[in-house]
Amino acid sequence: MVRNTLHSAFAAILFAATMLAGVPAKSLAAGEEPAPAATQAPPAIRVITAERRELVETLAVNGTIVARDEAAAGTDLNGMIVTALNFDIGDVVKKGDVLAVLDRSMLDTQLQQMRATRAQGEASVAQMEAQIADAKVSVKQANEAYGRAEALRKKAVATQAELDNADNAAASARAKLDSAVKAMAATQAQLAVTDAQIRGIEVQIDKTEVRAPADGLVLARAATVGGVVSPSSGPLFRLAIGGEFELEASVAETSLPRLAVGMKSEVALPGIEQKIAGTIRRIAPEVDQKSRLGLIRIALPKDAPARAGSYARGEIELARREGVAVPVSAVLYQGETPLLQVVIDGRVATTPVKLGARARGNVEVVSGVKEGEEVVARAGTFVADGDLVTPVRADTTGAIAK
Repeated sequence: MVRNTLHSAFAAILFAATMLAGVPAKSLAAGEEPAPAATQAPPAIRVITAERRELVETLAVNGTIVARDEAAAGTDLNGMIVTALNFDIGDVVKKGDVLAVLDRSMLDTQLQQMRATRAQGEASVAQMEAQIADAKVSVKQANEAYGRAEALRKKAVATQAELDNADNAAASARAKLDSAVKAMAATQAQLAVTDAQIRGIEVQIDKTEVRAPADGLVLARAATVGGVVSPSSGPLFRLAIGGEFELEASVAETSLPRLAVGMKSEVALPGIEQKIAGTIRRIAPEVDQKSRLGLIRIALPKDAPARAGSYARGEIELARREGVAVPVSAVLYQGETPLLQVVIDGRVATTPVKLGARARGNVEVVSGVKEGEEVVARAGTFVADGDLVTPVRADTTGAIAK
């Protein structure tokens, strides 16, 4: 009786202990061993395979669309009134086209006056020519009279006074001839001045027709019909020579050494879905001392739908080559040394690497990691060197590596 009672009490204690331990009483009562505790698995970490791919490294730049070369059409005439405008903004013009016409009535009057003055000068020249001819005859006669007087004086027929009179008459005739020749030269000089004045007025009259200095597209027009122009008012028209436009962009001085004339670029224009192909045409040799930026010009095709003054964005191709690459997120740094966390047999090994080109979220691994090795996709976030991990690959998660 006592033995049965003790057996019942022991069974009750055992049942309570097994219930507190989370083990069913029925199992323990049957004499079964408790299950061993489950082993905790290493943390799952997403890994990326270092793959060989084409890397296109680009540099993004922003800037403004400008004309490749500009030309100004205006006049240096002062106080002239615009009487006609033949072209407007956006028109395509050819070299020599008359863009605007100025009032030339005052210049026409001055030209008529100068031509009348020249006619007077021509008449004076004719008169001087007659005087010179008459003076030459007088000199000839005076010289002949002096010769006769000198011969008679030698024969003692004529007096010394008669010889002196003949000599004086010859000298006077030569003086009159010399005076007529000088008067002729002065008249011809005045005639040349008048001709120069006529040419000057003709040049001014030609300037009353404001012509296009080159083929191009009219960008701006400052003239109005009835308006008075002057040299200080600036050009009447601005032209984009040849209708060619470029992207003028600012580049940091640290990026300028990597650029070269002829590099390819893609330019995104406002409102245009398709990017425009371009090439670097010019790199400024000077950097702004305040902003530390340098200007570059990216030439666009002649038929590009570009508008001067609009904002544009360009991507310059710096390098294009094949190499082993991993996502930029896989790289961590210790000071200035880049590192990759390589997963080998489920264990993380931090490896220093040498990096190369960067392109679209990927970076080239020049050395340190080989093609096909797996690295932690987002380095340094959850694991450290030597940790055990469970690699989770993109093909098992359905994720797509970019």
